[in-house]
Amino acid sequence: MKHWEFWPARLFEAPYYTYLGLMCLRHALPPKFLAKANYALDHGEIGIGSKYATQLAFDQSRFPATELLEAETPDADKAVRIREFAAQHGLPLILKPDIGAVGKGVIKVADDAKIEAILPLLRCTYLLQDYIDLPNEYGVFYARVRGRSRVTGINQKHFPTITGNGLHTVGQLARAHYRYTAHWDLFLRDLDESRVPARDEQVRLSFVGSHTMGCKFTNDTALATPELEAAVFKLCDAQPGYNFGRLDVRTRDEAALRAGDFRVIEANGVASLPTHMFDPSGSLTGAYAIFFEHARLLAEAANEHRHQPMALSAWRNIGARVKANQWLLNDTHQRVLSR
Repeated sequence: MKHWEFWPARLFEAPYYTYLGLMCLRHALPPKFLAKANYALDHGEIGIGSKYATQLAFDQSRFPATELLEAETPDADKAVRIREFAAQHGLPLILKPDIGAVGKGVIKVADDAKIEAILPLLRCTYLLQDYIDLPNEYGVFYARVRGRSRVTGINQKHFPTITGNGLHTVGQLARAHYRYTAHWDLFLRDLDESRVPARDEQVRLSFVGSHTMGCKFTNDTALATPELEAAVFKLCDAQPGYNFGRLDVRTRDEAALRAGDFRVIEANGVASLPTHMFDPSGSLTGAYAIFFEHARLLAEAANEHRHQPMALSAWRNIGARVKANQWLLNDTHQRVLSR
């Protein structure tokens, strides 16, 4: 039987949303008000807003240099903007959809000569970012309820790696990997798939920290230290309108993370999953215990801030935005895959 990480999302998440609904009943909280846990963000950052706007809600010192590349910008102007950004920050650089999720549509640009080739792919608004060239990536979950800030979970993202045998190519070994899916074509095209790695040579395949793109997540909550918590709290506590979500961070190594030395590549809001629950060594019961605990924290944070003014759309408009964004993101992702 497939590990629950690979179950259809609606199936795995159904008990969570049922429990979250019960928490709303407990607090007499309209479900839409769950967004108020993060009242500084567009609908709490439930995946329908701008990732750029979410990033700008925080102090930028830990984030990569970032610019917004609007969809309506002519391709010639996009090329100029990308080259100017590269001249200032260097290559490689990252382009990712402003409405992105699970790594879809992400492009890594390591060569100036490839800029012209990617322009037809940028059909939605993209973030243009400096590439944070640090080897280790973690998800750090943050929650603040009744004035108490906590790091409620940490997961390391283990990027898919192959081991050479001196016989098979990178492409052959990658497609034989037990976590391989067609989504891997997003990053395999950036490698020399015809190369035959030497026996026992380790080749890291991916740069996208998403389990959809092959990363294995482990529960590393035990890595939390006072130094790490202080660094997270300094960033998040300064934004009173952010009380529930996950920071995706990169570090030099485990010691750097424990010391609070990290860069944030993305901040996520109320739709964040506590991804440490996907540790394959854990039990399904343990995974749901983590999931339900975060549902409780979300409902409590939202209830605490239920009186905060916040522009919330009608459900039909939210549904229409979700549907439109999903279509645009999937279309963009397919364009990138087929390039």
